[in-house]
Amino acid sequence: MSIMRKVLAISLVLLGGCSGCEREVIVEKRPKPKPVENEFGRFEDNISATWLDDDGRKMMLDKEFAYVDPRGKRWVAPQGSVVDGASIPELFWSITGGPFTGKYRKASVVHDVACVEKTEPWEDVHKMFYEACLCGGVEQTKAKLMYWAVYNYGPQWRPVYSIAMTEAGEVRAARMVAHAPPPPTEDMLKKAEAFFEANNPSLEEIKTLEF
Repeated sequence: MSIMRKVLAISLVLLGGCSGCEREVIVEKRPKPKPVENEFGRFEDNISATWLDDDGRKMMLDKEFAYVDPRGKRWVAPQGSVVDGASIPELFWSITGGPFTGKYRKASVVHDVACVEKTEPWEDVHKMFYEACLCGGVEQTKAKLMYWAVYNYGPQWRPVYSIAMTEAGEVRAARMVAHAPPPPTEDMLKKAEAFFEANNPSLEEIKTLEF
């Protein structure tokens, strides 16, 4: 048998095998693709809460709820937190909807808790709210209008330091002092709504907008 015929014969055996033999087919297992991360962060789980009966506006979280922002910072609303949407000026509800309705419901929960705890600068808390709104699916124009609302008219706070003398020496303590700026007029609110519908300002520009 010529060399060519031997090669052909071996090839046929390798490809076809024998009629009474079983052939094991090896399928390569490829890892499942990782889900694409939302560019505005992610929420951990869903909100589980119980409505309280006092005024119909408050709810208490049955379990911890958290938002992880685009930089990886985890904003936590602990189990037992009571939220009512008060961190979003009520005047804006006619435009944005109630704090526990629509796509910004999850953002309003972590924002409420952060505004109560005041462990982070108020500027960072309001920016977190904007990013969490986008993460929840709020359209950008509306998210920027809401950012303008909370940044300019939502809660603000700053540390006030005091010094006391003890037997151990000088002790410096800090407490947070909070305030909310005066709300805008209805005319200002209408002008703001029209402006955001027609423009796409940056977050830095939003901080200085006046109507």
